[in-house]
Amino acid sequence: MLRPVRRVAEPGSLAVIATCMSYAPTTDPKFLGTLERWFQSQPEILVLIRVRCGGGAKDFELFSTFVALLQRIHELSPGTCITAFKQPQLPLRGVVDDEFVAKCLSSIPDGSEYLMVETVRTVAGRMSWFHYGSDVTHAGLRDDLEESRGVSVAVGLYPPALAETDDVIHAVIPDEDGVVRAGPY
Repeated sequence: MLRPVRRVAEPGSLAVIATCMSYAPTTDPKFLGTLERWFQSQPEILVLIRVRCGGGAKDFELFSTFVALLQRIHELSPGTCITAFKQPQLPLRGVVDDEFVAKCLSSIPDGSEYLMVETVRTVAGRMSWFHYGSDVTHAGLRDDLEESRGVSVAVGLYPPALAETDDVIHAVIPDEDGVVRAGPY
């Protein structure tokens, strides 16, 4: 299950609706080949999953194999935008306790946007997801970590999700007819 966005743009800030309109389909051999090469040199890849017309719904998942990522892509609905990050992300790992909270607070500067992702899937009936949280304050980081107390998490600075570099790639799951029909994310 993809979680809706928890926070909206602050008053007076520039809000961007990312659309993935220029991105290749997830079936593109270049996209798939790039991911396969990344897994040969990286033990893990963080992926951002955004649902077309999903009201900002998104999810973050960590993958340790190309096959596992391909399987997940096949489970997602057409129009879903996939963003993969080659460089290691979320370097702070552990089970949330007082010591881990202190480590995170000392490692991430107050005012820097962070991402915290649980590494254990939450299951509720037929639905499942990886709980995550993000904000720009130490108060928000502390609150997100407290929500995950006793759970294994990965934490770090928020990844460059809108970047267009050799280390960040985007693709959209095509419709049944093979056409990419992106929408607001």
